[in-house]
Amino acid sequence: MEPIRHKIREHIITNHKKAEELKYDNISKMFFRTSLSMIFTELVGVVAVFIDGIITSHYIGIDAYSGISLLGPFTSILLVIAGFLSTGSMIVCSRFIGEGKREEANEVLNLSILLSIVTSLIFILTCIFAPNILLKLCGVNVNKYPELNPHMYGYLNGYMFGIPALILIQVIGPIIVMDSGKKIFSISSLVLCLVDIGADLLNAFVFHGGAFGMGLATSISYTLQLLLLVIHFARRNSYYRFSFKYMKFKHLGGIFKNGTPALIKKIAGALRDIFLNYINIMFALTAAAIAARGIQSDMFKFLFCIPTGLGRTLITMAGIYYSARDMKGLRKLYIGSFRIGSIMSAVAGVIAFFLAPVISGIYTDDPEVLSLAVFSIRWMSVALVFDTVIVLIQHYLQGTDNLKRANILSFCERFVVPVITAFILGMLYGSKGILASVAVGKMILLLGIFVVICIRSKGFPKKTADLMFLPEGFGGKEEDNMYAAIRTMDDVMVQSGRTKEFCLSHGVSEAIASQMSLFVEEMAKNVIEYAEQNHDEYINVDFRLYVEDGELYISMMDLGDLFDPTAFYELNKDNKEHIGIRMVTNLSDEMRYFSTFNSNNLVICMHTE
Repeated sequence: MEPIRHKIREHIITNHKKAEELKYDNISKMFFRTSLSMIFTELVGVVAVFIDGIITSHYIGIDAYSGISLLGPFTSILLVIAGFLSTGSMIVCSRFIGEGKREEANEVLNLSILLSIVTSLIFILTCIFAPNILLKLCGVNVNKYPELNPHMYGYLNGYMFGIPALILIQVIGPIIVMDSGKKIFSISSLVLCLVDIGADLLNAFVFHGGAFGMGLATSISYTLQLLLLVIHFARRNSYYRFSFKYMKFKHLGGIFKNGTPALIKKIAGALRDIFLNYINIMFALTAAAIAARGIQSDMFKFLFCIPTGLGRTLITMAGIYYSARDMKGLRKLYIGSFRIGSIMSAVAGVIAFFLAPVISGIYTDDPEVLSLAVFSIRWMSVALVFDTVIVLIQHYLQGTDNLKRANILSFCERFVVPVITAFILGMLYGSKGILASVAVGKMILLLGIFVVICIRSKGFPKKTADLMFLPEGFGGKEEDNMYAAIRTMDDVMVQSGRTKEFCLSHGVSEAIASQMSLFVEEMAKNVIEYAEQNHDEYINVDFRLYVEDGELYISMMDLGDLFDPTAFYELNKDNKEHIGIRMVTNLSDEMRYFSTFNSNNLVICMHTE
């Protein structure tokens, strides 16, 4: 019995340690908080579209709803450029932030804003002078269902006024979240939703503006959200500023290179929607099947907020840890993102699966549409977990500069697999086959990804590193890195001692090693004491000490109140307190602080000799 008790006790202790690590895991906590904000923001924007569909189908007519739903690829075309600029600027900015290059990060953002405005004007002019070209690009046959044409033209005329705001929100929104602006981003998204719902209802019951009014309502809501977001950049402590002096075109290459996977992904997505429109019209025998496909598309946008929000968070955080060559931090982020994403998507998928009849009933009471809509939503729910895993893999690859793999995966996920699957299932099972293909295609693709990983690993993957596609030797040798999590005053003293031992073992002089030890003690002690004063029970300082090419680096990160130690100690450099901090500051070749995702980050570099 004793060995069994011993094993049980060891199991309990091990699980307790794991629970404690999760409880104090800064990276997972930061990812979870930021992704919630991103998901909420995406969700609120999609709720507006969701409400558009409900109000349109109930109070303007099912023909109006069907016509507007056929314009879905137009939004995808808009987001091709928006996603390209947004992703490219996010990745480049995150790397500049990690390297402490504030001016370059500002140059990237301002250049992206200029490109967004130029792109918006081109789209608006196309809507005015060549709307038929846009409809053809959307895969719409204007001769097959002529009764839908007035609704499509009307919605397009109202929607075009919001194009500049839509694209700019996509570009600056994630940057604002990265700049610790989650709150204003979430508030602006809520305003978008409320204004759009209110304007839709006014259009339906007061102004009777039809499809044009629905498009104009969406444009107004986008514009108001953009105006709220711009307020963030007026803050005194904002990392970014609008200025013509930051308009440098030298970053075009970086934006284009890093935005290419998003561009391919969006183009593939737009092509997919166009081909699926053709396939749906080819195999759909009634307008009810087209309406059901529209409802499924709405639910796709709604549920896809989860992987989209998670992916946007992962791509920027991965860029920061990748630029810092922090293997352990990147591994924590990788594991944490998949764990959090799988749980979120599984819960949402189960809820949507069982609520499918209720959701479908909100749109219509037509028995044929209702039956197909329930079927389509349930298959969409099944697809969600697979979708989330695939999207996280894509964004991780982008954030870690694996652009070739990201491009191939994006094109297969957005175009090749769904179109082939929809065509085959459409031939075999008609409209239901097309609706079910959203899940079947994801399953096939994820199985293919796993096979590729097994081939690359020459067998089943045995460790996390086998899944991460990182270059050989990334992060340096294990003995050249020291990681620690400091939670208590006891931890402070222990890690201070470890710091001195690490420095001495890497050829650092006794004097500098002692100063480094004292620096760690004072910095961590300040964070812990401040947390205790504010009754923060979950404070944790992530600490890394590493050597690379004759340089000694210290990096410290915590999720406490935002505080710039470089500015504080510059103002108090004559103060007799904080001796270790003052000495290391004077010895350092570089000392930089940056705040991102509401975290404090300090990086110090000095020669080992």
